[in-house]
Amino acid sequence: MEILEGDALYRVLLQRYSKNPRGWSFTISPSPSSGFFDARVGGPDESWHLKLDTIYKPSPFVLGAKTDQDASRTPAAPLSFGFRRVDPRQAPSLLDDSQEGMGRLLAFLSTVNPVAPTGPGSYIQGPYVFTSRGSAAGSMNREQQSVDTRLSEEMRKLVRRRYSSYL
Repeated sequence: MEILEGDALYRVLLQRYSKNPRGWSFTISPSPSSGFFDARVGGPDESWHLKLDTIYKPSPFVLGAKTDQDASRTPAAPLSFGFRRVDPRQAPSLLDDSQEGMGRLLAFLSTVNPVAPTGPGSYIQGPYVFTSRGSAAGSMNREQQSVDTRLSEEMRKLVRRRYSSYL
């Protein structure tokens, strides 16, 4: 199992996403055991398990590994995750958190297909699904549990190296 970190992980995921931007999902939840956050990023042909030290800072530490995927057990999301090109003049109305603004955002997400971000332009990225404790990992098989344990151990090592007072 290869564990990727930070920018290397982002590049690999963006490259895989760019090959086929439809049918992706991004689900995140607090880890039930490690105190970190678990994320599942999945596309039509692959699935990744990510471990984040936090979701409360702009650049969290992130580790990830590819896992096996059973497409028959993965429910289809009503709105797939991805990048959607948006006119910069239209963006403020999509970010309005009123009921009408949320309606506009949902209409936009359901009618504009995800694309691979290329060159200059403005994009909206998402949607992300935030779930309750332990739900992102769902019911993991033995291989996925092993990946989760290894990612937790490596995240602890990474955080200890960066923050010497971390236990």
